[in-house]
Amino acid sequence: VLKRPSDYANELNVSASYLNECVKNVTGFSVTHQIQRRTILEAKRLLFHSNKSVKEIASELGYDDYPYFFRLFTKVAGMTAVAFRKKNHD
Repeated sequence: VLKRPSDYANELNVSASYLNECVKNVTGFSVTHQIQRRTILEAKRLLFHSNKSVKEIASELGYDDYPYFFRLFTKVAGMTAVAFRKKNHD
């Protein structure tokens, strides 16, 4: 799972700064922001459509540091992963 802007830049054969400049010009947000949004979108999909634990989902998405993933999810989604699952399964 690619999580760093430099990973995507390498795949596209451009520099990370050029990729960030292009993405920011088009979307208004940094590459990092876009990667985080996409990752959390995938986490939400897994929370909704599977019975995997949040820790298992974090690991599947390439986050071995569960507390970091938990904070990232909360920051991007505006609620914890557990609250998201509960809200969408009630």
